[in-house]
Parts: sequence; C-alpha cells; structure tokens
Amino acid sequence: MAAPAKRIDGIDFWRGFALLTIFIDHVPENIFQHVTQQNFGFSDAAELFVFLSGVSVALAYGTRFFEGDTVVAVRAVLRRAFTLYWVQVLISLVIIAIFVGAAALWHDDDLLEDADVVVSNPLQMTAAILALLHQLENANILPLYIALLLMTPLLLVLARRDDRLMLAASAGIYLAARAFALNLPTWPVEGTWFFNPIAWQLIFAIGIFAGRRLKRGGIAYDARLFAACLAVVVIAAVVRTDAFGHASGLWQHVHDMLDCGKTDLGFARLVHFLALGYVVYHSGFTGLMRRTRAFLPLCLMGRYGLPVFATGIVLSAMGEVIETRSEAFNHQVVLGAAIVAGGILLHYLVARGLAAWRDGQRASHSYSTASSRA
Repeated sequence: MAAPAKRIDGIDFWRGFALLTIFIDHVPENIFQHVTQQNFGFSDAAELFVFLSGVSVALAYGTRFFEGDTVVAVRAVLRRAFTLYWVQVLISLVIIAIFVGAAALWHDDDLLEDADVVVSNPLQMTAAILALLHQLENANILPLYIALLLMTPLLLVLARRDDRLMLAASAGIYLAARAFALNLPTWPVEGTWFFNPIAWQLIFAIGIFAGRRLKRGGIAYDARLFAACLAVVVIAAVVRTDAFGHASGLWQHVHDMLDCGKTDLGFARLVHFLALGYVVYHSGFTGLMRRTRAFLPLCLMGRYGLPVFATGIVLSAMGEVIETRSEAFNHQVVLGAAIVAGGILLHYLVARGLAAWRDGQRASHSYSTASSRA
C-alpha cells in the first residue's frame, strides 16, 4: 500500500487484484469464491498482499534508506504505520457499529457474534482494539501489516549490509516461530493473532528482496527453476481441485499431510506462492493482462490500496448482515453475486473519486504556483 515515487503499474494491478480477491473471499455465500486463487493452489491473496507490501516498502522507503536518508525513511515508515493504525481502529469501530445497529434494529442478538464481547464490556474491549489485542474476524490483516512496518527498519539495516543476510535472519525468525510456537497474544479473549507476524515477516522480507531486485533490472530467469516452479503450480492445482473433479477426497487427504496452516504461514503455502509468483513474473502474464480492459481499473484500485481495502472490509461486513437477514430469500446465489458485483463497483468508484480529487488538488497547486510566479 505504500506509494513509490515512480509507480510500477504491474504492482498496482496485482495489488488491486489481491484487494478484490480478499473482498470476494470475505463476502459469505457467493459464487465468485469458487474461482479465486485459494481454489487452485495452497496459497491465497493474503500472501500476495503481504509480498507486494514488502515490494512497495523497498521501492518507497528503501531507496531513501540506502541512499543515506535513514532518519527520513524511518520516519516515513512509522508515519505510514500510524496511518494504518488509525484506519484499523476506524474499520473495527465501524464494523461493530454495523452489527450492533443491525442487532438493535431487528432485535436479533445472533448478529452480534464477535461484537458481543464489546457490548458486554465496551471500555475494556475498546482498549483492546486500540492496543490491537482484539481483532475482528476479516479485519486482521492490517494489524499484521502494522507489525511488519515496525520491523521494517531492522530488515532494511540488514539489507543494507547484504540482502542475503536479511533473508537468512528472516528465515531464522520464521523457523523459530514455527519450532517454538511464537506468536503475539490477544486480550481479553485468550488466543493469538490470526496472522502471526513473527512467521509472516518472511514473505514480507522476500518482498523487500524482490523490490530491491526490481530496482536493479528485475529478477533473473532460470529455465530449470521456472520448470520446477511450474511443476509446483500444476501439482498444487491438481491436488487442490481433486484432480479437477476426477479424484474425490484427494485434497482433504493431502491437506492432512501438508503444512498448509494460514496463521503461521505453512511451508506449503509459502513454497506455492513463491513458485506461482516466479511463473507469473516470467511468463509475461502481466503484460498480457495489460491489454485487457480490467488492467487500468485494477491499477487504479491498487494505487489507492488503503481506502479501497477499508471499503472492502466494511462492505463485506454489511454483506454478512444482509445475507444473515435474508435466509428466507429463495435466490441466495443471486443475492451473493449482487453483493459482490455492487461491492466491486464501489471499490472502483472510491478509487476513481480519490484519483479525481488528487488530480484536482494538483491542478489547483499548479495554478497557485503559476499565479505566484506571475
């Protein structure tokens, strides 16, 4: 979600794609969920989101950091983390208000679910939300990103010495988190963060590594590595789809043997995402998508990732309320599809509106500057 000085439209496109995929996966009972990334491999849009966050950090802040503007770069990272923090708090409060308001309007306490602990002890739970110790379902990826931004100065210090040193340290932390079950706690509801930042920092660090390579001309191609990655992607698709419907139970059987957990970034998820990313990067798929009508709208949504993401989270909460109250509706599939289609349109309108506002601000500034010079 960081904004590099010189934008790369391919990054914006895939960020927009990730944001829409997250929204679709969060809206309950919709047919579009059956065609998202999670149905054809071991990873999903969360890995893409975190990876691109690392890439963007390298491009937006890493350049200044490595050129000697360390204090300026660190200050910018912390400022970004604070922006994400207040957006996270605002999103949480809006979601709670949606469910509490709907429960009061329709006299349906079942709508409270995750919000009931807030209603029972509002002061305690507000403090927990402010401390990021209580995270609502489907609103837990921004706290991960905040934690990763707070780790960014250390990762950049290591990368300044050697990118490989940063990756080695990050991999060591990941292995320690997996071996010793390290995670951040939640409170007052006992548990741990859904996205374990001590584990997920590895894919963020890999994103920083990739972003550094993009600044130096790109990621090198190796035919044997590409073939191996393509094999991983194909095998994962076969397994995840039960051999495209020809081997019932295959995915469930293999899943029990693989390390596919999401909370601690299972190794199978990590390997699959990296293989998929390498294949997409070197296959020219992004260039192919650049010729489609979907490319520019997704770029626009990716460019304004934070407000678009916030819009998606709030809309998914509203969609959950609507579908909960429409159980008697005879066409649930149609309703779910309508919610997703309307949500995608709103995502685009939010991004379009912000782009128009920013263009207006720039035009006004240019006019003021020209007038003062005259």
